Amino acid sequence: MTHVELQPDLLPLLGRVDNVLDGIAGFVEHYDFSRTNSSYEARVQAVSMVASICYKSPKALGSISLFDRLQAESGGLPSSSYEFIPVLLTWNQWDFLDDSISGLDEILNVEKYGEWIKQDEETRKLTGKTYSGSYLLTNLRALIEDVGPEASLNYLNTSEEEIQIIRDNFKVFLFNVDLSTRAQMVRHRVSWQELSRRYVSGTKSPFEFYMSRKMNDVRSFDFGYLTDEIIDICLTQYYAALDSGVKPEEARRILPQAMMTQIWGAFQPSQLDNWFKLRLDKHAQLEIRCVAQAMQELIHE
Repeated sequence: MTHVELQPDLLPLLGRVDNVLDGIAGFVEHYDFSRTNSSYEARVQAVSMVASICYKSPKALGSISLFDRLQAESGGLPSSSYEFIPVLLTWNQWDFLDDSISGLDEILNVEKYGEWIKQDEETRKLTGKTYSGSYLLTNLRALIEDVGPEASLNYLNTSEEEIQIIRDNFKVFLFNVDLSTRAQMVRHRVSWQELSRRYVSGTKSPFEFYMSRKMNDVRSFDFGYLTDEIIDICLTQYYAALDSGVKPEEARRILPQAMMTQIWGAFQPSQLDNWFKLRLDKHAQLEIRCVAQAMQELIHE
């Protein structure tokens, strides 16, 4: 078997906001990843879905070989795409791991890259549910680093209570933004996975560009070009380079910052709080403020 059987309802799209960049371009999509640690097959489907954005390859979805390769991609450890699989540990599970694995001065990866979930009164009223204990929300990459791939299967989340806790606290978005906005986004220490123009040329996946209203009518005094004409010149040079045998990873150097990209982001509670604190601030740049507003709107739908 080369691929797992895809579950159509495993990764539902919860909502989408279009034209998030000042009403002109881009989008934000909100996904539910709460059931992605319910089985081995669910893990494969989710990891391959996130990772496939790098290569824009539909054949990658559900691929077991891709899942296995990514499991040891980073110096024998899982790739960042594994961080999109939330893992919820009970206090007893964490205590067992802490006693059996970590040394006196060591912190488990599941704790280093996780958060203890504390249900405050506001969350309890909002969800109408009361958690039955203390939980550590972490990710599959951290778990595999601690216990290995095979033992990680002992920590699946299959109960409806666990799935609900993950749904309440683990938020995943797919962004379509320009490179300037993307550069600000990835300053936040959350999980990211991005379309790679090293592998995906403009021939395979056509380019899109965002130009702010202030830049649209700017004309260079030295050369007389409008902004969109300069973009056309860059594209002409890019495709000429490809035609002459230059690889996409080299030709992409000529592409402007106005180019759009797609990037997945996964947020734990404190990461999301910090994101909104900084990116909804009136001093934040317009485009990333619009992205944050769209995210907030999608969460509260």
